[in-house]
Amino acid sequence: MKPRRFLLAFLRAVLLGGGLAGLARTPQASAQTAAGSNQVQQLQVTVQEVQLQGRVVCLAEEMHRQHGTELPTRHQHIWTLKTTNGVCYTLLEGKFSQAIFQDERVRAKELRVKGRLLPRSQALELTYFRSVKNGVLQNLYYYCEICAISTVSPEPCACCQAPVQLIEKPATERDE
Repeated sequence: MKPRRFLLAFLRAVLLGGGLAGLARTPQASAQTAAGSNQVQQLQVTVQEVQLQGRVVCLAEEMHRQHGTELPTRHQHIWTLKTTNGVCYTLLEGKFSQAIFQDERVRAKELRVKGRLLPRSQALELTYFRSVKNGVLQNLYYYCEICAISTVSPEPCACCQAPVQLIEKPATERDE
Protein backbone atom coordinates (compact mmCIF):
# COMPACT_ATOMS: atom_id res chain seq x y z
CA MET A 1 0.00 0.00 0.00
CA LYS A 2 1.38 3.40 -0.94
CA PRO A 3 2.00 5.91 1.88
CA ARG A 4 -0.79 8.25 0.79
CA ARG A 5 -3.34 5.39 0.56
CA PHE A 6 -2.14 4.10 3.93
CA LEU A 7 -2.67 7.52 5.51
CA LEU A 8 -6.18 7.80 4.02
CA ALA A 9 -7.06 4.27 5.17
CA PHE A 10 -5.69 5.04 8.63
CA LEU A 11 -7.71 8.25 8.96
CA ARG A 12 -10.87 6.59 7.63
CA ALA A 13 -10.47 3.69 10.09
CA VAL A 14 -9.93 5.96 13.07
CA LEU A 15 -12.49 8.64 12.17
CA LEU A 16 -15.27 6.23 11.20
CA GLY A 17 -14.94 4.21 14.39
CA GLY A 18 -13.36 1.17 12.87
CA GLY A 19 -10.28 1.68 15.02
CA LEU A 20 -7.03 0.06 13.97
CA ALA A 21 -8.91 -3.11 12.97
CA GLY A 22 -10.32 -1.10 10.06
CA LEU A 23 -6.82 -0.93 8.57
CA ALA A 24 -6.90 -4.61 7.72
CA ARG A 25 -10.03 -4.11 5.60
CA THR A 26 -9.53 -3.63 1.92
CA PRO A 27 -12.45 -2.86 -0.38
CA GLN A 28 -12.55 -6.56 -1.34
CA ALA A 29 -12.45 -7.65 2.33
CA SER A 30 -15.29 -5.26 3.16
CA ALA A 31 -17.38 -6.66 0.30
CA GLN A 32 -16.65 -10.22 1.49
CA THR A 33 -17.63 -9.31 5.05
CA ALA A 34 -20.90 -7.80 3.84
CA ALA A 35 -21.62 -10.88 1.71
CA GLY A 36 -20.80 -13.12 4.68
CA SER A 37 -23.22 -11.29 6.97
CA ASN A 38 -25.96 -11.65 4.35
CA GLN A 39 -25.32 -15.39 4.24
CA VAL A 40 -25.55 -15.60 8.04
CA GLN A 41 -28.92 -13.83 7.94
CA GLN A 42 -30.15 -16.24 5.25
CA LEU A 43 -28.99 -19.26 7.29
CA GLN A 44 -31.11 -18.39 10.32
CA VAL A 45 -33.05 -21.49 11.29
CA THR A 46 -36.58 -21.55 12.59
CA VAL A 47 -37.80 -23.30 15.70
CA GLN A 48 -39.45 -26.61 14.86
CA GLU A 49 -42.78 -27.63 16.44
CA VAL A 50 -42.71 -31.34 17.32
CA GLN A 51 -44.87 -33.99 18.96
CA LEU A 52 -42.99 -36.80 20.69
CA GLN A 53 -43.77 -39.76 22.92
CA GLY A 54 -41.53 -41.43 25.46
CA ARG A 55 -40.35 -41.55 29.04
CA VAL A 56 -38.39 -39.10 31.16
CA VAL A 57 -34.86 -40.21 32.08
CA CYS A 58 -31.79 -38.55 33.54
CA LEU A 59 -29.43 -37.81 30.63
CA ALA A 60 -26.29 -38.53 32.68
CA GLU A 61 -27.64 -41.89 33.85
CA GLU A 62 -28.81 -42.81 30.33
CA MET A 63 -25.41 -41.96 28.82
CA HIS A 64 -23.74 -44.01 31.55
CA ARG A 65 -26.02 -46.96 30.80
CA GLN A 66 -25.64 -46.71 27.00
CA HIS A 67 -22.03 -45.57 26.61
CA GLY A 68 -20.28 -46.15 29.93
CA THR A 69 -19.67 -42.45 30.62
CA GLU A 70 -18.46 -41.44 34.07
CA LEU A 71 -21.26 -40.98 36.57
CA PRO A 72 -20.53 -39.50 39.98
CA THR A 73 -22.50 -40.99 42.85
CA ARG A 74 -24.06 -37.60 43.57
CA HIS A 75 -24.93 -35.87 40.31
CA GLN A 76 -27.48 -33.33 39.15
CA HIS A 77 -30.31 -34.80 37.09
CA ILE A 78 -30.66 -33.46 33.57
CA TRP A 79 -34.20 -34.46 32.66
CA THR A 80 -34.53 -35.75 29.15
CA LEU A 81 -37.37 -37.23 27.13
CA LYS A 82 -36.20 -40.54 25.68
CA THR A 83 -38.55 -41.18 22.79
CA THR A 84 -39.92 -44.54 21.74
CA ASN A 85 -37.24 -44.66 18.99
CA GLY A 86 -34.43 -44.01 21.51
CA VAL A 87 -33.60 -40.36 20.75
CA CYS A 88 -33.02 -38.16 23.82
CA TYR A 89 -34.28 -34.56 23.97
CA THR A 90 -33.12 -32.39 26.86
CA LEU A 91 -36.08 -30.74 28.57
CA LEU A 92 -35.91 -27.06 29.38
CA GLU A 93 -37.57 -26.12 32.65
CA GLY A 94 -40.59 -23.90 32.14
CA LYS A 95 -44.28 -23.50 32.86
CA PHE A 96 -45.34 -26.66 31.02
CA SER A 97 -42.45 -28.84 32.16
CA GLN A 98 -42.43 -27.82 35.82
CA ALA A 99 -44.36 -30.95 36.84
CA ILE A 100 -41.69 -33.15 35.25
CA PHE A 101 -38.93 -31.38 37.17
CA GLN A 102 -40.76 -31.44 40.50
CA ASP A 103 -42.94 -34.57 40.59
CA GLU A 104 -41.45 -38.05 40.31
CA ARG A 105 -44.95 -39.48 39.69
CA VAL A 106 -45.09 -37.54 36.41
CA ARG A 107 -41.57 -38.64 35.46
CA ALA A 108 -42.60 -42.28 35.96
CA LYS A 109 -45.33 -42.06 33.29
CA GLU A 110 -45.14 -42.49 29.54
CA LEU A 111 -45.73 -39.02 28.10
CA ARG A 112 -46.83 -37.51 24.82
CA VAL A 113 -45.50 -34.00 24.53
CA LYS A 114 -45.70 -31.12 22.13
CA GLY A 115 -43.00 -28.53 22.12
CA ARG A 116 -40.50 -26.37 20.37
CA LEU A 117 -37.29 -28.09 19.28
CA LEU A 118 -34.66 -25.37 19.40
CA PRO A 119 -32.30 -24.98 16.41
CA ARG A 120 -28.91 -26.68 16.40
CA SER A 121 -29.71 -28.63 19.58
CA GLN A 122 -31.78 -31.39 21.06
CA ALA A 123 -33.25 -28.91 23.57
CA LEU A 124 -37.02 -29.11 23.90
CA GLU A 125 -39.31 -26.43 25.34
CA LEU A 126 -42.66 -28.04 26.20
CA THR A 127 -45.92 -26.36 25.25
CA TYR A 128 -48.23 -29.27 26.14
CA PHE A 129 -48.05 -32.74 27.63
CA ARG A 130 -50.33 -35.67 28.36
CA SER A 131 -49.72 -39.11 29.80
CA VAL A 132 -50.36 -42.36 27.97
CA LYS A 133 -51.94 -45.09 30.09
CA ASN A 134 -52.59 -48.50 28.51
CA GLY A 135 -52.41 -46.87 25.08
CA VAL A 136 -55.02 -44.22 25.98
CA LEU A 137 -54.13 -40.53 26.06
CA GLN A 138 -54.76 -38.99 29.50
CA ASN A 139 -55.14 -35.40 30.67
CA LEU A 140 -52.63 -34.85 33.44
CA TYR A 141 -53.06 -31.83 35.71
CA TYR A 142 -53.12 -30.64 39.31
CA TYR A 143 -56.36 -29.71 41.04
CA CYS A 144 -57.26 -27.78 44.18
CA GLU A 145 -60.49 -29.17 45.62
CA ILE A 146 -61.01 -26.16 47.86
CA CYS A 147 -60.88 -23.54 45.08
CA ALA A 148 -61.83 -25.83 42.15
CA ILE A 149 -58.77 -24.61 40.25
CA SER A 150 -56.82 -26.70 37.72
CA THR A 151 -53.17 -26.00 36.96
CA VAL A 152 -50.15 -27.57 35.24
CA SER A 153 -47.94 -26.85 38.26
CA PRO A 154 -47.46 -29.05 41.34
CA GLU A 155 -46.95 -25.90 43.43
CA PRO A 156 -49.50 -25.18 46.20
CA CYS A 157 -52.76 -23.58 45.03
CA ALA A 158 -52.20 -19.99 43.91
CA CYS A 159 -55.43 -18.98 45.65
CA CYS A 160 -55.52 -20.71 49.07
CA GLN A 161 -51.98 -22.20 49.20
CA ALA A 162 -53.40 -25.69 49.91
CA PRO A 163 -51.66 -28.70 48.35
CA VAL A 164 -52.92 -29.66 44.90
CA GLN A 165 -53.78 -33.19 43.81
CA LEU A 166 -52.41 -34.89 40.67
CA ILE A 167 -55.33 -35.91 38.42
CA GLU A 168 -55.14 -38.26 35.42
CA LYS A 169 -58.30 -38.61 33.32
CA PRO A 170 -58.88 -39.93 29.80
CA ALA A 171 -58.57 -37.17 27.23
CA THR A 172 -61.33 -36.44 24.77
CA GLU A 173 -60.83 -35.63 21.08
CA ARG A 174 -61.41 -31.98 21.99
CA ASP A 175 -58.40 -32.12 24.37
CA GLU A 176 -55.96 -33.25 21.70
